[in-house]
Amino acid sequence: MLTSVFAGPAAADEPTPTTTAPATSEAPSTSEAPTTAPSSTEPENKPAAAQPQAAADERPQVKASVVLGKEVYQSDEDVHFTFTLTNTGTVPAKGLQIAQSLSKPTDLVVLFDDGGWGPLVRKPGVDLDPGKSFELQITGKIRDITQPETVVEGQAFDSDGRYVTDFGGRAKVEQKILPARGTVYGDRNGNGVFDDGEQLAGIPLALQYLNGSNRYPATSGPDGKVDFGKVPSAVYYLGGVPVGDWLIPLQHIHIGANSTDLLIRAVPPLHGALKASMAFTQDSYQAGDLAHLTVTLSNSGPIPLTGIVAACDRFGSDFALKGGPGWGDLDTFADGVAIAPGQTRTFDVTERVPEAARTSGIVTADCDFGYREVGTDEHPNVGAQAAVPGAKATLVGDVAVYDDRGQVKQGIAGTKVVLVSDRHCPVVAEQTTDEKGHFEFHDVVPGPEYRVFFLPPAGWKIKDGNPWEIFVRGPADRPVTLRVGAEQGDAPLPEVPGNPADCTAGAPATPSTGAAGANGGTGGGQSGGSGLASTGVDAIGLGALALLALALGGGLVFGARRRRRTI
Repeated sequence: MLTSVFAGPAAADEPTPTTTAPATSEAPSTSEAPTTAPSSTEPENKPAAAQPQAAADERPQVKASVVLGKEVYQSDEDVHFTFTLTNTGTVPAKGLQIAQSLSKPTDLVVLFDDGGWGPLVRKPGVDLDPGKSFELQITGKIRDITQPETVVEGQAFDSDGRYVTDFGGRAKVEQKILPARGTVYGDRNGNGVFDDGEQLAGIPLALQYLNGSNRYPATSGPDGKVDFGKVPSAVYYLGGVPVGDWLIPLQHIHIGANSTDLLIRAVPPLHGALKASMAFTQDSYQAGDLAHLTVTLSNSGPIPLTGIVAACDRFGSDFALKGGPGWGDLDTFADGVAIAPGQTRTFDVTERVPEAARTSGIVTADCDFGYREVGTDEHPNVGAQAAVPGAKATLVGDVAVYDDRGQVKQGIAGTKVVLVSDRHCPVVAEQTTDEKGHFEFHDVVPGPEYRVFFLPPAGWKIKDGNPWEIFVRGPADRPVTLRVGAEQGDAPLPEVPGNPADCTAGAPATPSTGAAGANGGTGGGQSGGSGLASTGVDAIGLGALALLALALGGGLVFGARRRRRTI
């Protein structure tokens, strides 16, 4: 094992904190996005000049160690190491985070999917009392398989962004140089096997290292043979591209001591032959439940469709199913399923409901089906959702004129704000903005699709569309904040839907006036006919840039569901 230990600067040697953070570079696209080191700005309240040593003595003293599992790794191996932070001082260390160096080809890639750096790269970080340690088992990937070593190094910072200590460790990397060759064939009859006469010539391909930039191209010859030369042992990906009239499904290929010649399959495009549908088997679940979905696939084409897989949640929603072992042969990197011409097949797949569904009020599955990561424009895309009841949300907002810095210049009082859902009794709640243009809705149930209608007083109109579709999620103590830009002028008011007759008794009338909220909005309200409580909400709207920021900053529902504004 290789062990490297670094200790932070002793207080007596460094009476003032270091304020320079290390330079870092972006990680390759396959790695976890590097977390920016916390701000290294010194705290505003500096120690009195008469007591510099006392202030220095109060700085946490932290030691970091990196213990690699082996001294030498093969280029196709994962790198395992133990990372430890120990508080060797007399005061607590608060909010410890790390910034890993990612500027050199020898730097190790730590993937989020493998657990990554855990709490060390996100707030609030790690707290350590004197004498205590924090230990984390980490798995990394070699970034450049041609390099003679791999290195993990960086710096640690406290909650104020001040440098605490360095860390580092390294191991040697050995490469087994092995031949990589095979045959390319076009599966004209869709049976998933190489038949005589199916060899394809002139097909450009490349072995691309899975965790870095190493690439080995080749083109198939007249007999379909392709030779990538001798390459370091590693896991590569190949395909995922159309070539002429053919599609090359993506595959992961391990070139190692026991590798055999490759058989690289090309397939015809789907041409609309594959149809798909999907539904949860229950209307509602709780976070952590094992959800079942029924997936139905049919083939209207003339040849079998062999190797059909699912790809789910391409946009990274935290309350969506991702796929996995419970999807069986439909999982993205499983063998795939075969659908004969004219056949319809039904599959039962399972996956745990994500924890984030607890606050979103729903669990979704948004998947496309087809050949693995190629020809995706022709993949049927289907969605399903089920309720995850129990959460409550708060929406707050301001209808106002905003300045160039996004600050309220003038609140628009007297604007009627109506919260509408997609349920049988659509009108959930109504509010009227106060003198500051503020409104709030409390105890809103996440899950339904919501729209907010704004009816401003005469002489005012809403910018950026009216009504707005919004996405609501909990918890209640983290309000969804919407800012609605208004301007002088007249525009037709939107037509607010009404509740059916059977909702009248429970429909919200004029909300009761509650005490002023923390931000000056009116609280309270009546229970809506849909069972959602009426509360005050505010709206957003500072143009396209604001909407883009909202889309990037929050959870959106994709696929079969419409995109909605969120924070």
